[in-house]
Amino acid sequence: MRVTRNYRSSMLNFRKNSSQTAGSLLNTLQRNSMSRRTNTLSSIFGNSRGSSTASSLFDKKFTTSSTTSTAKAQKFYYDMQYHAKQVGEYADALKSSKKDSIYDKARESGSTEQIVSDIKSFVNQYNNMLDDLKESGTNTDSVFLTQLNSLSRAASMDLAKTGVTRKSDGTLVIDEEKLAAADVDTLEKVWGGSGFSMKAGAKAGSVEATAERNIEAVKSSTYSPFNRTNLYGSTGRYFNSRR
Repeated sequence: MRVTRNYRSSMLNFRKNSSQTAGSLLNTLQRNSMSRRTNTLSSIFGNSRGSSTASSLFDKKFTTSSTTSTAKAQKFYYDMQYHAKQVGEYADALKSSKKDSIYDKARESGSTEQIVSDIKSFVNQYNNMLDDLKESGTNTDSVFLTQLNSLSRAASMDLAKTGVTRKSDGTLVIDEEKLAAADVDTLEKVWGGSGFSMKAGAKAGSVEATAERNIEAVKSSTYSPFNRTNLYGSTGRYFNSRR
C-alpha cells in the first residue's frame, strides 16, 4: 500500500516530539531529585533557610513558654506570701495581751463587731493559705500543711464554741449567728490567748518567709521552668500540673 508523503512526515514529527517530551520529563525529575538532596543536606548541616526559620520559631516558643512559667510561679508565691501575711496580721489583732485589746474595747462598747470581723478575715485568709499549700505540694509546704492541720484539729472543740468548725480537709467554716452570739470572754479565751490563732499566726510567718525566698529563686537568672530544684521545698504538684 502506498504511504503518502504527508503521513510519513507526520509520523516522523510525532516520534521526534515524543523523544523531546521524554527527555524534558527526565531532566525535570533529575532536577527535582537533586533539589531534594540539596535541601536534605542543607537541613542536616543547618544551612537551609527553612532550618533557620524552624530554629527561630522553636527559640521563640521556648522563650515564651519560659516567660509564662516564670510569671505563673511568681504570681503563685506572691499570693501565698500575701495570704500568709494576712493570717499573721489578723492573729496579731486578735491577741489579748496587748494594751487596749479589741476585747477590752468590746467590753467598753458592749459590741463584739470588731472581734467578729477580725475572726472572719482570719478564717478567710487561713483557708486561702491552706489552699496554696495544698496546691504547691512541695516537701516544705506539705510539712507546714500537716502542722497547721494538727493545730486546728487540737483546737477544734474550742473553735466550735465560737461557731467555727473544722472540716475534714482542714479548712474552717463559720456559723455567723453562733459567732455573733458568743460573749467577749469566750471569744477572748478561744482567740485571744496563746491558743490556735497565735500558733497559726506564728506558722504563717514561716510560710510567708518561705514564699518570699521562692519568689527570689524564681527571679534569679538560674531559674528554669524545667528545673525546680532551686525552689525551697523541692518539686510539688503545682509545677507538675499547671502547665
